Amino acid sequence: MTAAKGDEKRRSGGAIRVPFVRRCHLDYGDGQTDSAFIVNINALGAYVAHETMPALGRPVVFRFQVPGSEREVVADGVVAWTNPQQEHPVHSLPPGFGVAFRSLAEDARARIDQIVTEYLARQAGD
Repeated sequence: MTAAKGDEKRRSGGAIRVPFVRRCHLDYGDGQTDSAFIVNINALGAYVAHETMPALGRPVVFRFQVPGSEREVVADGVVAWTNPQQEHPVHSLPPGFGVAFRSLAEDARARIDQIVTEYLARQAGD
């Protein structure tokens, strides 16, 4: 792996942001729910594409499925950063927000780790 490729993959405290586009269900805990798309994910958090920006620090639980599994992954997190529609979007991401995980069940963490591992294996094959 070249240094540029390694630098590109190391973000968010050294974790790799893996492209992962899946519909998710958002629950803000105050009765407000919504649907959105996860754009990328790692064991520390995820980026959610959405036109409406929740407040920084707002708790959010989101649910999604991974390929090959009927069980939902449930992730409890907090809105860590926002990327509203702007003239120069951050890293070419669509408008949305980053969620830092506060807690993950062991099986949810294992499934997210598997997503990352499979992505890295595909990249090594390039």
